[in-house]
Amino acid sequence: MSVLDPRELEASPLADLHALAAELGVEGFRRLRREELIKQIVAAQGGAPAGDDEGGAEDDDEESPTGPPGGPSPGASDYEEDLHEGSTGDVPRDYEEPMPNWEQERDAEPEREETEPEPEPEPEPEEEEEVRSGVLDVLPNGSGFVRAEPYRQSRGDVYVSPAQIRRCELRPGDDVAGPVRPPRRNERHPSLVRVATVNGQDAEPPAERPRFEDLTANWPIERLAAPNQLSGTPYGKGSRVAIGGPPGAGATSLLRQAVKALRDRHPEIHVIVVLAGVRPEEVGEWREIGPEVAGGSYDASIDEQTQVAELAVHRAKRTVEQGRDAVVVIDSLDALPAAAARRTFGAGRNTDEAGSLTVLASTGTVAEAHRMATTHVTLEPNDGGAEARVGPGSGTLRPDLLG
Repeated sequence: MSVLDPRELEASPLADLHALAAELGVEGFRRLRREELIKQIVAAQGGAPAGDDEGGAEDDDEESPTGPPGGPSPGASDYEEDLHEGSTGDVPRDYEEPMPNWEQERDAEPEREETEPEPEPEPEPEEEEEVRSGVLDVLPNGSGFVRAEPYRQSRGDVYVSPAQIRRCELRPGDDVAGPVRPPRRNERHPSLVRVATVNGQDAEPPAERPRFEDLTANWPIERLAAPNQLSGTPYGKGSRVAIGGPPGAGATSLLRQAVKALRDRHPEIHVIVVLAGVRPEEVGEWREIGPEVAGGSYDASIDEQTQVAELAVHRAKRTVEQGRDAVVVIDSLDALPAAAARRTFGAGRNTDEAGSLTVLASTGTVAEAHRMATTHVTLEPNDGGAEARVGPGSGTLRPDLLG
């Protein structure tokens, strides 16, 4: 581990300093004042302790009204980023409290009749650390949350600091695990003490892995199991399948049959079902099938539905980077904003260097997704029949490549 600049440590929140001190094995770090703690961390890394420059930074325990403790510094932006915040407007995650001044406390006590040495304060007992895991959602300010519920915000989310995200090179959608501490005063969420594993591997040193955006896209060549109605419009690993039609044409029923076929014939594939704008009764029907279900009914906010869909696609991308295959099923794509729908549906591709990401989506009567699809299916109006009927004009690009 490289020696951190003392100025960077001075700009770091106290919780991050405690986490770093724990990793370096600094004894009794919880009882040290901030300045002494930074010196001990630098010394434990093999660096020279930060000296006390005359006329230097003010006491870190005093909070400046215009910026982070200690005044502006090269790492001041990290202080501004280090907030327990999300779309719910969370408050700053850590307000540093001055450590108790033992000498003042002794002076305030009445004189004892017998002179006896002042007993040393007993060390705080080590709390048993709770280990939590989940999918990481990274915010624009560089901090993040391990989502307690599938791909959506909740009170049980675990805060992850920007320093931890940078150090372990974390990405949105990573499956992150590690010990967690309870929220302190003025904090809304528990915090990750340290990142133990990322996608099932040791977090440090960060594993080398490709970036999904840099992978070479190719036509699907391995056919996937599909319902009988889609035998004439096949699709494979890495396809973008758009299923459209008027209300009641049976697009949702056809998607459920497609998921059942994947579950029975391709159990090795990671399937995520994203629900956006569906009826409340349909949420339970989807969960009965058995895949991972994220999102909910149409009474949820557009922002929440968009967040769930995009984070689910990020999770699928991280799966592809590991060389595995993933399928994201979206019901319904037309319930998302146009830009979000384009990003989520356009993520589908077969890659040469890694795995594949297949996207199956019901599109309603919106035609844009059909132009981006490798397999487009237009359903005819349902006259009360049991099965959806595929209309003319449906088809697959390069079906000859599907083995």
